[in-house]
Amino acid sequence: MPISDSLTPRDMRGRAPNEDALGLDRLARSFLRTLVRQGAGTVAHVQGAPGSGKSEFMRRCMHYVENERDTLGADVAPDLFGVSTWYNPWAYSKQGNLLAGLVATIARTGTNTASQIDRARDIVSQMNRMRFDGTVPESAGSALTPTDADPVDRMRRGLVMLVDQIRQGQRGRLVVFVADLDQLPATVRLAFLDGVRLLVSGGADIAIVVAMGRESAVASVRSREGDISDIAATRILDEMVDFTVTVPKVEIRRIGSLLRRYIGVHEVVVRRAFGDDSLNALTVAASHRQLGIPRFLERLSARILMLSDFTLESRAMRELSEAQWAWVVLSERWPEFRRFMIRGGKDRWLQLKQAVAAMNPEISSRPGAPAEIVDWLRKDPLLADYLRLHADGLDRDNMGVYWVEDMLLQAGL
Repeated sequence: MPISDSLTPRDMRGRAPNEDALGLDRLARSFLRTLVRQGAGTVAHVQGAPGSGKSEFMRRCMHYVENERDTLGADVAPDLFGVSTWYNPWAYSKQGNLLAGLVATIARTGTNTASQIDRARDIVSQMNRMRFDGTVPESAGSALTPTDADPVDRMRRGLVMLVDQIRQGQRGRLVVFVADLDQLPATVRLAFLDGVRLLVSGGADIAIVVAMGRESAVASVRSREGDISDIAATRILDEMVDFTVTVPKVEIRRIGSLLRRYIGVHEVVVRRAFGDDSLNALTVAASHRQLGIPRFLERLSARILMLSDFTLESRAMRELSEAQWAWVVLSERWPEFRRFMIRGGKDRWLQLKQAVAAMNPEISSRPGAPAEIVDWLRKDPLLADYLRLHADGLDRDNMGVYWVEDMLLQAGL
């Protein structure tokens, strides 16, 4: 299935087809080397923070499987067949059986022959005779019917034959990338993983790569096991997947260029509204590791463009300082803290620098530290780290920050 299929992740704006915009190619290549060295029927788990680029990471992996296998190394490339497919269970959840959708997607891979479709129908028919929700039927069930003693075995053997048809006798492994599992209910996510493990355990030369955030994975296990610890939930999950890789945040040095990429050709609008040097100050304000999440940077770029357009409409153009841009970043990344600051009036803003200083253990006992703000910062260490870098600027340029906040409110942001 080509990467341009409607169920693959949307391309990032302004990105060339073969461009590694997030700096994930080194991880993708090492991941694929590990993947093909595993046994048949491998299930791999790609985890990361929400919006961290899990789908983009799998898209880069898919690119190497389909187009650049020879770059993976002499010991790996001959064993990695250039056929892969993309599956979005969220889209198929509207039709019911997610595993049936997975099998149908696999059947449409490669030459997509009539025999592949027939084989997929047989696999799905066996699935429909089984229960994947953990319940036990009152009667003997279909597994003891005289015509078919073991639908599980028939389903597994059917997948082996289907994968062999797709590979057409060539060496290597079929790779299936599963995205957007986080969007499904917790119980459905776990049932899907259970079904995948059962489906691929019959020896089919296939690898299933599932993208799901760590918190979503733990919540899925708890939906069945109850309120167990994170460690216990992770151990249960480890029994369902063969290995896990975590997609890191965007490197600090890439944050500015990625933000500019999202703004794209509309950069001229930002410059007209806030000065020729505006994007340099914005890059400094946004270049912190905790902000290196692609989805956040994309939302931030939309916020900046709307603020820029509204400023031009209002004829209120002015150059923005790093502190003012830092407040724009805060308004998108920590909206609850922004509302907390707005409700407190100017006094709360004037106390912000003092509150950040109070986070230092050596001076935390000083009298007069605004306890309400200190408590807020202690609840969110990432926010505290960011404010440590910008509290002085926010204090020095408080009138400019008030101006930006007023424009944000007027712009509906």
